[in-house]
Amino acid sequence: MAKKKYKNFKVEQDELKPIAIGAFESRKKTSIGIFIILTTFILVVIFLPEISDKVNEYLNPTPGNPTTPNTPTDDPNEEEPDDDDDTEDETFYAYTADLRIDRDDVIVSEINIDNINYTLSYNVTNNGSTYQNMEELNYYIEIYNTDRTFIERIKLATEGYLASGAFQTYTRSISDVASTTIGYIVLVKKTVDDYPEVPINADTAGNSTLVCKNAHETVTYEFNNDELKEVTSIVEYLNTEPDYTTIYSTYQTLVNTYNETTGITSTLFNSTSGFNITTIVNLEEANRSYIFNADTFKLNTQTKVVSFEMEALGFDCN
Repeated sequence: MAKKKYKNFKVEQDELKPIAIGAFESRKKTSIGIFIILTTFILVVIFLPEISDKVNEYLNPTPGNPTTPNTPTDDPNEEEPDDDDDTEDETFYAYTADLRIDRDDVIVSEINIDNINYTLSYNVTNNGSTYQNMEELNYYIEIYNTDRTFIERIKLATEGYLASGAFQTYTRSISDVASTTIGYIVLVKKTVDDYPEVPINADTAGNSTLVCKNAHETVTYEFNNDELKEVTSIVEYLNTEPDYTTIYSTYQTLVNTYNETTGITSTLFNSTSGFNITTIVNLEEANRSYIFNADTFKLNTQTKVVSFEMEALGFDCN
């Protein structure tokens, strides 16, 4: 505040005579200034949250949501699943000659149906970076008609290792219905938990059997408490079969090979009408292998596994 100027006065020597040495400003002006300051402070406190929000909004603007373009599929044979949550295992591929299906670990290519001999042929390529046992990947080819009704299931590969990039060709027998009405193919990967349970008629000691058959083979699997212990295969061919001489020579060679394997005994019997072969596999001693077209499986394999996988090899099991 500005000080009020005063003239110089000569101090008299007289005693008790009052002298003016200064003056106070108006109290009215001071009160108005204090009121304005306090009012401003109170308003700032009251509206501080709104002021803070506006400042933050100005300094940190919210970015807009970017638009992600849709990428079209390149495979004209592949149809998108109806459900957005569906996986690759539920993708239907319209069947065409030389159809190809790619996965991270396997490629199935040159898929072809022979509707005269009722067979399905295809190549299986190891698409991984290391050796893989292709059977252990546990893939299946499922065949559907044009209405997407399930017809038949084929096990993709049998036991055997392939190097990265290597392939193997398979030819599977399929039903005449599958070969003539095929519309779609699904490549599905399964686990044992996906296999349906199989009713077990066991005796009081827990022993049970499962019999699987195709046109020339009858394979009996023996279980104890739902654990596989032994396999017996019987093969029968009549001499009226086409190419009987070639078949006989091939099977005779296989019998000799089986008899050189630990835990397997195979015997060929000739008759006037043809031949039959009985092969017994003791899984306590023998490793998993294939006896003709049947899988022996490993010791203690469950009944449902044997049933499911043998039916995918073209056998009927009961």
